[in-house]
Amino acid sequence: MKKIWMLCAGLLILLCGAFASADTLYIPSSVETIMEEAYAGDVGFDRLILPYRIREIGRNAFRGCAFDAVYLPPNLEVLGENAFDSNVVIYVRPDSPAERALYAQGRAYQPLFMPDSIAIINSGAEILPGGQVTMQVAAQPAGSDTEHLIWFSSDESVATVSSRGVVTGVGEGTAVIRAETLTGVTASATVTVAGRKPVYRALLVANVNYYGESARWNGGDIALLQEMFASVNAPNGEPWQVTVRYDLYDALMEAAIRDTFADTKEGDVSLIHISSHGFLLLRGVGIGVRMSNGSQMTYITYPMLKTWTDKYIKGDTVLFLETCYAGAAIDPQYGSPFCDDGCYVLGACGTYEHCYSYNGNYNYFVRWLTSGVSGMAADTNRDGAVSLGELQSYTYDKGTKVNVGTSDSPYYQLSIAYPAESGFILFVRK
Repeated sequence: MKKIWMLCAGLLILLCGAFASADTLYIPSSVETIMEEAYAGDVGFDRLILPYRIREIGRNAFRGCAFDAVYLPPNLEVLGENAFDSNVVIYVRPDSPAERALYAQGRAYQPLFMPDSIAIINSGAEILPGGQVTMQVAAQPAGSDTEHLIWFSSDESVATVSSRGVVTGVGEGTAVIRAETLTGVTASATVTVAGRKPVYRALLVANVNYYGESARWNGGDIALLQEMFASVNAPNGEPWQVTVRYDLYDALMEAAIRDTFADTKEGDVSLIHISSHGFLLLRGVGIGVRMSNGSQMTYITYPMLKTWTDKYIKGDTVLFLETCYAGAAIDPQYGSPFCDDGCYVLGACGTYEHCYSYNGNYNYFVRWLTSGVSGMAADTNRDGAVSLGELQSYTYDKGTKVNVGTSDSPYYQLSIAYPAESGFILFVRK
């Protein structure tokens, strides 16, 4: 009779498993044992939530299922062979019977201490269309996992939410944002989207090499960047508004920033890409970029550039620097001029590092940046968007693989960003 009851329980699971989400298999809380091959070959679900009472999972129980990950209840004592496919990521509470069962079987796993309850503490946030807010989660007990959450939006025509809990406004209205742990514990928050849709503008600047030279070695950067911006949309779902300028010196640079961004408003996003030479304490000037039109050379410090962006730009400022010593723009020992609320920086190299030309037509950093955005190669979490953190990780990883120095003196051009690992969205799939 016991075996017959277990088979009936298995049928009950099949009938009731998907009551909460079409892609999640929820096992009823009354079930303690899952029989051998109970779900073998069932590919109708992306993930599995097992109740706390589960004590035994039979051999091949979920073999062939397309789960990405599963969290095993801590009281699980028996795990049959090949219960899950080898590519399924298994999470388990440290020092639990379930961990010991996995260890005895030689199965790879990742220890996680799952929360008993979670709460989203910034419920009621208000954002503009195209604006963003990151949901902040508190968990009990303190220190339990809040990184492996699954996020949902009740209305994606109002707001979308990324796999990291970054909510982006789409259209006016209110959406319920829900977070769920790997054990099915949930929390919800409301986000209201109201007001004007933000505008995304980009100013792309490239200069000739030095005073007296006529060759513009970084003109190829502009061509690649224009292709990149044309291949994706801004987070507001519309194309970026792109302006290109060549051969600027200090007064012309200020005028270009003024003319491009003077009508910005709060909520807008303004991006400046500078492809030129950098300097670090050159002739006592300070830190910044050398701007030349071939007959005139001037020196624009990062504090001076920050003064202009503060003066003419409302909303967020994004700075992409393809210059030597780009990291000095966010280096604390030089005052961290661009480490400020609403500022986002991606630089081609660190404070004391050089950046090098790729083949005379464009730069390493720009080539990696554009390859990361065009085709969404940098979208590592596959949410259809590229964040500052994802783009920095992508360009940094590319830099570790290519020696731009010599075999005797290797040098790897590594990017740097502020804020580090930021989820600030820059580009979305077109």
